[in-house]
Amino acid sequence: AKKRKVEADKAAEAKEEEVKEENEEDAADGEKKDDGKEGEEAAEEEKKAEEEEDEPKPVATLTDEEKAQRFRKQAMPDLTSWVLGTQFTKFSLPEAGEGFEEIRFSWAQAAQSEAYFKAWMLRQKILNRIEELQPGEWFKAKMPEWQRAIAEWHQKQADWKDPLKEAARKAAKEAAEAAKQAAEAPAEGGEAPAAEGGEPRSAEGGEKPAVEEEKPKDAPAKAEVVDAFAVTDILDIGDGEPLFAKFSFEDWALMSLRFELFMLAHSYTKDANDPERVGVHESNIAFYYNKYFRKTLSARYFGCETVAQVVELVRDAATVTQDSRVLATELGEDTSIDMFVKLTEDRRRVRQQAIDAGDDSVRLKFNTMPEAPPPAPSPQDAFGYKGAQKGGYGAVRPGATVPPPAPQPWYGGQKGGPYGGYGGKGGVVGPGGRAPVCRQWMA
Repeated sequence: AKKRKVEADKAAEAKEEEVKEENEEDAADGEKKDDGKEGEEAAEEEKKAEEEEDEPKPVATLTDEEKAQRFRKQAMPDLTSWVLGTQFTKFSLPEAGEGFEEIRFSWAQAAQSEAYFKAWMLRQKILNRIEELQPGEWFKAKMPEWQRAIAEWHQKQADWKDPLKEAARKAAKEAAEAAKQAAEAPAEGGEAPAAEGGEPRSAEGGEKPAVEEEKPKDAPAKAEVVDAFAVTDILDIGDGEPLFAKFSFEDWALMSLRFELFMLAHSYTKDANDPERVGVHESNIAFYYNKYFRKTLSARYFGCETVAQVVELVRDAATVTQDSRVLATELGEDTSIDMFVKLTEDRRRVRQQAIDAGDDSVRLKFNTMPEAPPPAPSPQDAFGYKGAQKGGYGAVRPGATVPPPAPQPWYGGQKGGPYGGYGGKGGVVGPGGRAPVCRQWMA
């Protein structure tokens, strides 16, 4: 048994030696493979390095603007536009009198720094808004005059286009012409004094010849006033016709736009009271337009994409300057409001002549507001609930037929709904239960 045990131990040791030798051989083979792989990778890297050395390195080129730029532009500014617009006027360069021991200018000398800072301030005064700006006295005195004139002109155009008033004017004109012709027409051959019988005789002693009735001649067509700026009275250019008789709603809108931009250009200069604020920048026109006129300046309403294109429609009254891109006008602040009618009529005629010649590109294409859809009907529109309102209809019994209420004029109730509904207490039900739709907002 002892001999068998010794033999088994020897066999186990031999087995361990074989396994150990196999492991060492496998490790040696792995190292050889790793060394080969590392060598291949090193060769590839050397090849790429040689190729990169052959390629020329890119050279950065800067524009003149980039060379002059000393501050890196960031995607997110340090201050919001509102904070900058309200605080930048307090910015200044440090001065020795403020208690500094030493002031050093690292990038540029003091004179160049002051010039740069001054140019920056002027630019900010053009670009940034004056949030607290309010319309001044000149604006408040001028606007009521314009509003009264606009109302008068609209009424004058409506009276001129009224068929009944047109017929009355035509009849009065014909009567006046007939009276004038009767007073100026001389009797042919003269007329002798009346005889004893009372019958007039001719100068030759014979009977009075019969006077032939003159046939009315067709009045020549009235010629249009050639020069709109030569008109002295825009309310009557002849026969009571106003200069704006042919205005469409586009012409009225453009005339108002002319006056409003004219007012905005002058009012901003007066109210800002700063000679360095040369005008309203094109990016702020809509903001100040809303602040002064309490309404939105919509470029799409005028068929345009930008506010600058809207201003281009009335370039005879206001423009955007090419250098600083601010709103400007060549019309003086004492310009008569009649001038805006003349400007609008002159452009209307030029545009109409181009359209008559076949050029439809000049035709105005304003986007009018769509009509509001009617409200959806509801069960309460025709009948009231049982007991819900005084005078309402009760529940319908099975098999009973209840006729609908007869339509009556709508007077509205004290507690009626937004569309009339079934009337409040003491109210009257209107036709269909709804009040008439007001369409004044479309005017």
